[in-house]
This record gives sequence, C-alpha cells and structure tokens, in this order.
Amino acid sequence: MKKQVTVHTAGWIYAFIHFSVDAACFYFLFSRLNASPAWWALAVLYDAVAFVPQSFFGLLSDRFPKINFGFTGCVLVLAALVLPFDIPALLIISLGNALAHIGGAQHTLCGAEGKIAPCGIYVSGGSFGVIAGQLLAVSGFGGVLVPLAFMAISAGLTVAVAKIHLIEDYSSEGFDIASRLPLAVILLLTFVAVAVRSYVGYAVPSEWNSGTAQKVLLYCAMGAGKLLGGILCDKIGYRKTTFISLVVALPFLLFGNTFMVLSLIGIGLFSMTMPVTVGILVSKFPFNPCFAFGFTTVALFVGTFPAFFVRPEGLLAHQITVFVLSVVAAVCINMSLKKGK
Repeated sequence: MKKQVTVHTAGWIYAFIHFSVDAACFYFLFSRLNASPAWWALAVLYDAVAFVPQSFFGLLSDRFPKINFGFTGCVLVLAALVLPFDIPALLIISLGNALAHIGGAQHTLCGAEGKIAPCGIYVSGGSFGVIAGQLLAVSGFGGVLVPLAFMAISAGLTVAVAKIHLIEDYSSEGFDIASRLPLAVILLLTFVAVAVRSYVGYAVPSEWNSGTAQKVLLYCAMGAGKLLGGILCDKIGYRKTTFISLVVALPFLLFGNTFMVLSLIGIGLFSMTMPVTVGILVSKFPFNPCFAFGFTTVALFVGTFPAFFVRPEGLLAHQITVFVLSVVAAVCINMSLKKGK
C-alpha cells in the first residue's frame, strides 16, 4: 500500500509551491517588465490572465481530476522564465500561475472532510511569494537561476504530492456551512465579499506603504491572516472567525492610513475572511470544489483592478471607505453563512 500524507501536509507542500510560483511570476514582472512605459497595463494583463481563467480551469480539474494541473502550471512558469520574448512569456507565466493554483485547490479541498485550514495554509504561501519575487528582482541576487531552481523543485513536488496524497473522493461534501439562500444570491454575496477584501488589501494602506520594508510587512500580514483564518475556522467556527476578521479589524483599519502597525494588524485580520468565502462556495459546489476556488480568484481580480487607479486620499476618505467596505463584507458573509456555523 502506498504511503499516504494528510491533507494538511499537502497544504504545506502546496504552500511552498504557491510561494515559488508567485515569487517566480513577480520576479519576472519586476525584472523584465518594470521599466516598460506600459507597466501598469502589463500588470493588469498579468492579473487578468492569472486570475480570471481559474474558474474555467477549475471546472476542467473537477471533470478530469487525474490531470496534474499543478505540474503543468509549474512547467509553463519554468518555460516563461527563459523565453526571450516578453509578451508571450507574460501570457505563458500568467497561465502557468492559474494552473498551479488549481492544483493546490484540488489537493487542499478534495477529501478535506470539511476542514478549510489546509486551503488557508496553501493560499498563504502566495502572499510571501509575491514580495519575495519583488525582492529578488530588485536585488538581482542569483539572477533567474533562483526562481528557476525553486520552480524545478516545485514541479517535482507536484508529482510527489500526486503520488503520496491519494485523493479517494474528489468532492468537498464534508463542507456544510452555506446558508439556504438561492445559489445565485450566494454567488453574488461571496463575490462582493472577496472583491472587497482584495481592494482593501491593496488600496487602503496607501500613505505609509512606500518602501521595501513596508511592502514586506504588508504581504506578510496578508499571508499570516489567510493562514490564521483557516485554522480558526476549523477551531472556533466561521462566524466567530468572521467577527474577529471584520469587527475587531475595523478600529485598526480606521486609523491605519498613516499608522503602519495599526494598518498591518487590520489587514492581517481582514485577510482572515479568505478561507471563510472559499468554504461557503465549496459548500454550494460540493462536486466542483476547484471551480468554487477559481470563482473567488475572479472576484480577486475585480477587487484588485480599481486599486490600480482609485485609492482613498486623506484620513476622512480612508475612514469612510474602510467603514463602508467592512460593513458590506460583514453583511455579505453573514448572509451567506448557515446559522450556527
């Protein structure tokens, strides 16, 4: 009999893979495209291609679960890093990112028996990877060899995970936390909640978020929040986790425009809603968990997009934005959750 690892172990392995993929992607963006006059357009294109197709790839993974999407994604990222043509390489590395994400979703949601912590662990790796890739590009340490090495290791790990994390049930039937509202309403509510979280994370910490050290702390706070959110959902429940994430975070966010420490605490807490929204959606799509995960990444792109162009300026605008968006997110999530969860 083949040795089996737990879904939590698969989550930690895919957290490393996620870290490596996002680090490679952002190394590519900041080492090869950052000087382009069309930088912002290219960054938006990357987000669109990396995030939006994940719902489609998720459906494919749910339909053909034996295909190793994680390995395919890692190979595409590897190829893009050495491809000399910038725009084709950008499209390939973005698609590779999307495919690798779906591989992680499959191994942390399918057969998880209602536990969302493995998915939170896996997703948290990406936040650390984003800033690591930027730092690699700025420092020039090791050149492209460093992300290539991490991606080669990650490609091997996707093969290993497929062999040692044997998924017997490709559904997520163990999740039962969504309210009985119509499916279309749940989709709308969770979409809005995810988009709000995405916008708050990227647009709200504006005045103090200007140096390298500040960016490192910001992305670390996001990653830690996603990780902690998944653990707390399984330990104390989704509603209590949502309360901590949105209500307790509010006073920190309200005055975090210029105070870095307050903002970091608020952003970390606010990021804890990530596993909550994923859990709600996989409850509504028990036989399509990868699609459910991919649906949230579409909302991530929608929330990130306006952050490129519109950010609250001044304390009053900041506080109004934070308060309104926090209320919207709280209402959407609480309406989506089943009573008692």
